[in-house]
Amino acid sequence: MTFRHFTQIGSLLLATAVLSGCDSLPSIPYINEKPAQEASAPTATQAAKPKPLSRNEQIAKGLSEELDWFPSLEEPLAQLHDDYAKATSPARRSQILSNISYLYDAQLFVLFQDMLDFLPRDARIEELKEQNAWLDTRQKLITQAFLREQDKAAARDAAGQAFIKATRSRIEEIEAKRKLVVLQ
Repeated sequence: MTFRHFTQIGSLLLATAVLSGCDSLPSIPYINEKPAQEASAPTATQAAKPKPLSRNEQIAKGLSEELDWFPSLEEPLAQLHDDYAKATSPARRSQILSNISYLYDAQLFVLFQDMLDFLPRDARIEELKEQNAWLDTRQKLITQAFLREQDKAAARDAAGQAFIKATRSRIEEIEAKRKLVVLQ
């Protein structure tokens, strides 16, 4: 062996010795973990695992509660409404209004999908027909609002406002319907 091989081996041994004595490396997975011990009978200090809920129990509790995930659009919508009120450029106002519209539409979509999940098949079909008719009505309202204005920027603004007003109204309707859904 050459001197070069001895220095490489020596460097490797030194690095291994340094790392093996180091207990302060929590950011590297598995570096400080002790070997797994054999499974033993549960002790009094170990928490008992809760019995998993049945599908009906999950529905009754609310599937989203089971996820412990409750995103809210209220804060971003409030911020966007505030930005819209402060915006001076028609292009910027139009962009912000478009973002507000998308968020309300997404909120309606999620709410509608959630409601459908709890309905029997026949009721889902009826709700889908009603939602399609409502979507057509909303499109007519947007078009009418757009055509009432002569200025293009004002027309886009009026159409966006009509979209938001109709969508918020539909959100309230769907929320009221969801309260009527009876889980069996």
